[in-house]
Amino acid sequence: MKKLWMMVALVACVESPPTAPTALPTAPFTNKDTAVVPSVPFRHPAFHRDTTWNEGNPGMTLGYESQEFAKPWSHQIVTDTLEAVRKGWKAQRFEVRYGDCYSTDCTRTPVYERNEFAQAYNENLEGDEYWYGWSFYVPVNATSGNHWTYIAQFQQHYNYDSIWMFLKRAGQPFCALLDPKKNQYWTCDGTRGTYPLIDETNFAGRWHDVVVHAKWTVNSDGFTRIYIDGRQVVDYQGYTRTSGNADVYFKYGIYRHQPASAGTSVVYYDEIRRGKTRNQVDILLLEK
Repeated sequence: MKKLWMMVALVACVESPPTAPTALPTAPFTNKDTAVVPSVPFRHPAFHRDTTWNEGNPGMTLGYESQEFAKPWSHQIVTDTLEAVRKGWKAQRFEVRYGDCYSTDCTRTPVYERNEFAQAYNENLEGDEYWYGWSFYVPVNATSGNHWTYIAQFQQHYNYDSIWMFLKRAGQPFCALLDPKKNQYWTCDGTRGTYPLIDETNFAGRWHDVVVHAKWTVNSDGFTRIYIDGRQVVDYQGYTRTSGNADVYFKYGIYRHQPASAGTSVVYYDEIRRGKTRNQVDILLLEK
């Protein structure tokens, strides 16, 4: 895997875990504030140009998994003079169009299309505990008509089974899915391993800051806590790895399946970090 300053994704499945999970959402996901929904990319309100800001990915080694299949539009580095930036002076722009499938994804039913970065091998092993942070921005109408779009996930080597996937479906909240192979459930209603994170009204047209605190283990003493825009919305206790896999790794970008009429997906990412404390990864704390 090429070691660059970013990463990407693929989706997978795994055998049943040894223990049943206990889900403890700590707050309702609905945000009653009125969403600000500009139709073009925009800088975060707290943005100011700072060329000394660390624009790498502290704590992680990232690689562009689908680089050999990339189109001119697939992945770009954008600066504050051009498009959306969360903080510092640049961000990453991902775009997937109809037909952007690779390898066996092209022969699946339905066809899967993707463009992703992924974390290197063996950076999150059994028993490890880490904090992760990233920010993302979906322009209004950039995913108009999309049926399924995954924009981040924690996957596992070697079976490529995902333990957590972050999914947006048309008409549903932005959602975290636990162990999709086991649960096989895609309706984000807060049951069967689904955790609503951001409601439909407030999803597009603004930057969102995600923080994940996890202990990776096949045992029941694992946990995953998810914070959205500074507020904890998930407090899960239970297994966070599945047997037969070597490690857990973070992936981000765009991974989707949808009809040909669904159009183009666009997602911006910025401030991707991993650390041992929240202060190392949470952009809301770092920018104070």
